[in-house]
Amino acid sequence: MLILVAALTLKLDLGALTNKTATPQANANGPKVECGIKTVSYIFQGDPGTEFRYDGETFKVPASGEIELLAAKKSTDYVIGGKTLPLDVFPADEFGARTIPMPRASR
Repeated sequence: MLILVAALTLKLDLGALTNKTATPQANANGPKVECGIKTVSYIFQGDPGTEFRYDGETFKVPASGEIELLAAKKSTDYVIGGKTLPLDVFPADEFGARTIPMPRASR
């Protein structure tokens, strides 16, 4: 009795607790939700200490060999060694991150 009163008070669906087939199924004909953001971040991979510019700021690759930066809305390239290179030529993973293999510094 107490469970019934609590369920009514909280407006719980008791049918979902007792009937395993009561779980809602995805509607195949329903709308597909997308946010429109294609790239969430860039993972720059390169030699530790390599400097590059992205979205007007200078960054240095840490000892781990990679640094992940959030994607800026209007930045489509980065600068390394005085050369401007495009970013969106590399594929995005399922989370919207693009891994950018940076060229090695000329020695």
